[in-house]
Amino acid sequence: MGLRNILLLVVGVIGLAIVRNLIREISRIMLRGAKRGGGGTAAQKGDSDGKTSGGGKLVRDPQTGTYIDPAHAVRTKVGKTVHYFESEASRDAFLKANA
Repeated sequence: MGLRNILLLVVGVIGLAIVRNLIREISRIMLRGAKRGGGGTAAQKGDSDGKTSGGGKLVRDPQTGTYIDPAHAVRTKVGKTVHYFESEASRDAFLKANA
């Protein structure tokens, strides 16, 4: 192997390491953004964690963790707290688990 090939191999390995680290950091940033909101407490109170494309607020389904538009959500009031769900099945599973 010539010196040129060795240099190309070293540059390639370094480049792959840099790309791998960038992907890892982007994933961490995205996960932090998804986890923001205090572990579901804000969503259970009906507070928002984001916005819809129309400018409205998104709420988090406490069963699945999915962010949804409250205008299209299945709502259930437990005590004084309103919970928003992406589907009736999600609502039913939440109510069964918290009965």
